[in-house]
Amino acid sequence: MGDTIKLLAIDLGASSGRVMLGIYDGDRLQMEEIHRFDNTPVQINGHLYWDILRLFHEMKQGVQKAFRQHGELTSLSVDTWGVDYGFIDKKGMMLYSPHHYRDRRMEAHRLKLEALLSPAEQFRMTGNQPSMINTVYQLFSDLQDDDSLIETADTILMMPDLFHYLFSGIKAAESTIWSTSGLMDAVTGELSSEVFSRLGIPSRLFPHQVHAGTVIGSILPIIQEELSVGPMKVIAGASHDTASAVASIPYTRKDEAAFISCGTWSLVGMETPEPVISEKSYEYGFTNERCFGNSNRLLKNTTGLWILQELQRNWAKAGEQLSQSEMVELAKTINGAPAIIDPNDQLFSTPGEMVQRIKEYCERTGQQTPNAKAEIIRVILESLALSYCRTIDEMEEITGKTISIIHMVGGGIQNELLCQLTADATGREVIAGPVEASGIGNIIVQLAALGKLEASEGKEFVARSFTFKTYQPSLVKNSKK
Repeated sequence: MGDTIKLLAIDLGASSGRVMLGIYDGDRLQMEEIHRFDNTPVQINGHLYWDILRLFHEMKQGVQKAFRQHGELTSLSVDTWGVDYGFIDKKGMMLYSPHHYRDRRMEAHRLKLEALLSPAEQFRMTGNQPSMINTVYQLFSDLQDDDSLIETADTILMMPDLFHYLFSGIKAAESTIWSTSGLMDAVTGELSSEVFSRLGIPSRLFPHQVHAGTVIGSILPIIQEELSVGPMKVIAGASHDTASAVASIPYTRKDEAAFISCGTWSLVGMETPEPVISEKSYEYGFTNERCFGNSNRLLKNTTGLWILQELQRNWAKAGEQLSQSEMVELAKTINGAPAIIDPNDQLFSTPGEMVQRIKEYCERTGQQTPNAKAEIIRVILESLALSYCRTIDEMEEITGKTISIIHMVGGGIQNELLCQLTADATGREVIAGPVEASGIGNIIVQLAALGKLEASEGKEFVARSFTFKTYQPSLVKNSKK
């Protein structure tokens, strides 16, 4: 065993953030939540923005709490969702708060962008599935709406890069977060000169690129003084939260494994040596993003527990409070779902009366309409499991690989019924864990950057440090409805 060191993983999601402490003793890792805070966007004049100053304040409070409670801290790293970014001016200040990816300014410019660079070309060049939320659509729209940005902006920083800059004063473009942008060449891993040329985006706005696991600087002295903390290294880790989550997976048979990062939304995918850019992968809606170590994540963003969470909110409004665990227990009281929905149908993509929408879908598709709460919950869980199964079968088809094992990570794995239904629907073994995948992966990459772990040792280290649960499929695989 070596010296104990303490590191901070700042894991910022689209609805909340948390500061996690990792304690590494040379043999195992312990994780502790230090500070949790809401992440609520702000609407101004019909546009939606992230409250960046409040978020940075909350991060600093977490750093200060960790130092007071645990003493000397070695480093920190921030991971977030993809696609969003902020502008820095020539004086080093933010021009304005970053837009939220659900802001609607891109709608006015989508057709013009796609006339210059078609969706199929975007996929071929960048490996990213085209979407209006992608950085390329957002940035093109910003420059169309305000061409003075080309002169007033000095640098564009993706969200985790922006927070690293606020902590350290150093501008850098970490590769896993930029791989979500629709601006990176899928083959070279560099920003795509062809995309920039076609769309008239100046490449000088982008800082130098670094790989996941790069020490980029230290916390600014003025922040140390403000928080009464000691010096800490700032590390550009696997800055995209899914890249961090995947870095935590202790594969047993990596060549045969898929992963499901499961929460409000689910990311279903697998690691591949190179991007998978084919007509089938485009047609099936897959995207390619970078991993820690520069391998590729082939994945599809699918609905996760969103519909269940909406049901929970709807029933709470009607005066019936049901926890997630109570909903699962209700679902266990019946043996099978009376119907199956497509959880990725647009009908379920926005907030609203989910019970009515589920009934509407079942009537439209000629299926039995669920009425009891237990039936409705069971419909959702079995439908999610079958959706995962379809995606995994599609991955087998486009990669030519046989997938025999599924690693499920993230908060959604606390729903043990969903894990078992996934094993049953797919006919594959499911290994669930770790729950705190993004935070753990964030710490693992920091340890590698500090020379405490070899990159190849991370998976084994996670397996030693945390517990996992295995789910075996039923003897008969469920039919795909």
